[in-house]
Amino acid sequence: MTPRIRDTVERYFALLQAHASPERVLDDVLTPDFRTGFVGGHVWRGPEGPADFLQARSELFDESHEIRQMSEPVAPADGLWAVRTRLGLALRRRAPAAPRSELLTGVAFHAWELRAGPRWRVAARMVEGFAHLDEGARTLFGTPGTGLNT
Repeated sequence: MTPRIRDTVERYFALLQAHASPERVLDDVLTPDFRTGFVGGHVWRGPEGPADFLQARSELFDESHEIRQMSEPVAPADGLWAVRTRLGLALRRRAPAAPRSELLTGVAFHAWELRAGPRWRVAARMVEGFAHLDEGARTLFGTPGTGLNT
């Protein structure tokens, strides 16, 4: 089961890194009720959730998300597979009118819910916490109650 789950998570990040349209991301890898955000903080959800989330991170480019660790998947009673990941992240952003881009690095811990099917899909990706964030990443992710500080 883990290869299918890993593949689904990697497809999700490949689309983010490619700056795919919200429609394509929904078509390719998300469930219609997808939600993402911060555990105990801001969550993007509903019909406009994916578009709003992608807009909030539109300053990011040249992204890398490396799965460093993945828990054993668990199938809870609601039929969604649950898994946790520890990711290395390296994100570049360039603020409007900034003379150069900024590299943001750190480690992110996510809780995932995935729906099995002919093509597995992500139902939720929630940030549980961070470690080893550089100053720029601490600023970007510093207020999980309101979303991203772009």
